[in-house]
Parts: sequence; structure tokens; C-alpha cells
Amino acid sequence: MLDFKTFTNISTNKKNHQILEDLWVAIVSRETSIAGRKEVLSGKAKFGILGDGKEIAQIAMSKAFKNGDFRAGYYRDQTFMFHKGLASLNDFFAQLYADAKRDPFSKGRQMNNHFATALIDDDGLWKNHTEQYNITSDISSTGGQMGRAVGLALASKKYREVKDIKNSANFSNNGNEVCFCTIGDASTSEGAFWEAINASAVMEIPLAVIVWDDGYGISVPKELQTVKRNISKALSGFQKDDNSNGIVIYETKAGDYPHLIKTFEEAIEKSRKEYIPVLIHVDEVTQPLGHSTSGSHERYKSKERLEWEKKMDPIELFINWILKNKYTDSETIDQIRVKAKEYVNLKKKESWSDFTKDIKNEISELLNIYKLILKDFNGDKGVLDLQKELTQMINPTFSDVVQNARKLKFHLVSRKSNSISLLDKFINKNFQMAEEKYHTDLYSHSKNAALKIKEVPKVFSQESETVPGFKVLNTFFDKKFNENKALFA
Repeated sequence: MLDFKTFTNISTNKKNHQILEDLWVAIVSRETSIAGRKEVLSGKAKFGILGDGKEIAQIAMSKAFKNGDFRAGYYRDQTFMFHKGLASLNDFFAQLYADAKRDPFSKGRQMNNHFATALIDDDGLWKNHTEQYNITSDISSTGGQMGRAVGLALASKKYREVKDIKNSANFSNNGNEVCFCTIGDASTSEGAFWEAINASAVMEIPLAVIVWDDGYGISVPKELQTVKRNISKALSGFQKDDNSNGIVIYETKAGDYPHLIKTFEEAIEKSRKEYIPVLIHVDEVTQPLGHSTSGSHERYKSKERLEWEKKMDPIELFINWILKNKYTDSETIDQIRVKAKEYVNLKKKESWSDFTKDIKNEISELLNIYKLILKDFNGDKGVLDLQKELTQMINPTFSDVVQNARKLKFHLVSRKSNSISLLDKFINKNFQMAEEKYHTDLYSHSKNAALKIKEVPKVFSQESETVPGFKVLNTFFDKKFNENKALFA
């Protein structure tokens, strides 16, 4: 897991291997967050939103997540992805740098920490969802995942209820799948959250909502947005009892490793077997780096709060538990910390080198064109100024390089030479590359793509009955519901 054995060479035994590997993932994830923030603040990336403070809880979540399960979340779950083997550090940094070639989740089109797994293969055919971990594309509008989560959990229930759905084996194992939905505590104030909780309780579906409660919605403390200052208490009326439907609420703390594992295991198993929605409220989550790279939490958190967060850092509480129970010694812990920094730094440098080498190649090609143009136009000052601008760029992107080339083209707009023809080819080539990077895969391009399906022509005559459009639609859906047992509304 994240090259623990091969990179650290730390000896383990049956008693402590999983615990030390979990610690390794947690510390690597934290160091990744720290490095990610630095990359943004140094200008190498545009924005960073990170998962620091949630590491231990997400490891517990990962342990309860099985093949066939779905996750509908938002932008804080990097540790879960690392622990589940669904994301590498190179993947993480590629997305942070918006590397269209190497970001496997969104081709550089979403901000970082937005994960996804493929549900179809390269030919547009369905993959077997029961044999993989399924991650629906993360969403920036922080309550937007709730409706999707309800739909996914409802689908699992339908696969159990309706026995004659064709090809269901690729999508469900008798409805044993749980949908994991993660959300921050501030977003539980949104209407979408409450609607989803109510709907899941009424429909009795296998939905697990996990609330990461760090006490703030950016700079707003929860006492200003959550009734009773506690989402579990606010939802107490939804608590299931023997005589009615409802949800089962579990409370745990972000730094209590054994209790987190026990809580997730019990809650998910209950939802999976009994089809009862559960809410896992993970309290005392901290944010060592603040909300995002756009601000500093030192500006709005009190000195006492910041000291408390340092004291309650989940990773440090986990380490204290490890040492107290003698799973390893402090020297091994220190070795893991050092190796984690080395590992993150190595992967960060690899990712940056991979990302920038393509840009450097474009810069080199453009500089050669500059040399030819300067030769053709006797050291034109405007050309020299633009050449200097190109060579002095700090961490340039593809768009910076193309913008410089276009400025050069505008400067030479009324002139002609073979070198200018090369400039035109350079600009056109980069526009074609941009088309591939940013305008592809918006829609399916497989043989099953909607635009490739042969049109069914309208058939009617002068004697055909004229009816309102809604009746045509209703008739269509009536027929489809009878034909396709997997279609629901």
C-alpha cells in the first residue's frame, strides 16, 4: 500500500503490520496535503483543497468499503483513495497540476481531490461493477452528492427486489451494495442533505452518510449554522426505533482508531444486511492546514482553538495509541515520518517533471522559431521583447506558451517569411492539442454513443390521431416500463 514495504524497509509482524501500514498511509497523505499546499502557494498549481485531519477516519471507512460498493462524495477523501489503492501520489499531483495527459480521474478538467472510476470500458461497454470499487465523480457543490447517493442506494435495493432484470450480475450481487456518501458538517445545513436523509429513511435503502465534522464551514463555526451545534442531535428525530422506519445514527471521533474501525464495520454491515440507512458522525476532525489554499485559518480561529486542534490531531492520537499498546517504538515512528516525507517529495518531483517536460519541449520549439524570425527580421525589438518574456516565465503552462506565440504572430501580422509559416504551424498544432485535451470525452464516442444510433423515422398519415404531446410521452414510458424491468421512475 503506497509502497510501504519496498520504500521503508521497516520490518513488521502479524500483530502490527496492518497498523503500521495504516499509519504509513495516514502520514503520507498528510505530507501530500502539506506538499500540495506548498505547490499552490509557490505558483506551480492554481488551487488546492486537501484532506488533512481526516486521515484516520478515512482509513476506517476504506476497511468497510467492499467490491461493488459505490461512493458519492466531495473533495476531501484522498486518504480513502490512497488506502483503497484507487489513487497513487502521481495521480494526485497530476490532478493538482491539471495534467491532462496523466490525471486519470478528470484529465485535468476538475480541481484536485475530485476522483472517479470508470463504469464503462474503452469500447463503451459496461464493466463488471461487482468486481471493482466504484467511485462516482466528485462534486464541488458540497451538497450535490446527496441526491446521487440516494439514487445509487435505491438502485441496490431494486436489484434485490426485482429478480428478472437482464444482465444484473454485472451490476449487483443481489443488492448487497452500500452507497457511501461523504459530506462536511457545514453542508449538512443544506436542504439537499435533509431531503436525502428523509428520502433514504422512507425508502429504507442501503445508504451510509459519513459526516466529517471539523466544526467550521470555511470560517463559520457550527454554532452559527447547525442547531444544537451537533448534527447527530439535530437528526435525533430521524432515529429508527422498533415501531417505525428511520436512520441509525453512530457517533465516533476522528482520532480514535479502534472505535472508528468498529463503528464503520457495524454501521455498514447493518445497512448492507438490513437495508437501513445509517449516518456516521465523525466528530473532532481537525484542519491542520485550514480550509483551502485560498486563505489562512489563523485569521478566524482563536489561539485556543488552534492549540486544541494541534493537541487533537488524529494522526498524533493514533501514534499515541500505537505506542501505548506497544505495537512499535518511537524510533520506528520517526523512521516512518522521515520516509513519508521522502516518498512524497519523490513522487511530487516525478509528477512535476512529467508535467513540465512536455511544456519545455514546446518552449524549445518556439525558441527555435524565434531564432529564425530574428534572423529574417534583423533583430526586431518587439520580437526580442517577446522572446525575453518567454524565457523569463516562471512555471509556464501550455496556455502561457501559446499566448506568447500568438502575441508574436500579431506583432508580425503584416509580414511574411518561411519562419512565420513555422510559427503558424506551431500555433495550429497547439490548438489541435488543446482540442484533444479539453474538448474530448465530453460525450461517449463508442459505437453506443447517442449520436451514432440510427434514427427511427416518424411514421404517421393524415388519418393519424392528433393528441397532446404528454400523452405521446406517457404512452412511450408505459411501453418501456413493460419492456425493461430495469427502468424505474
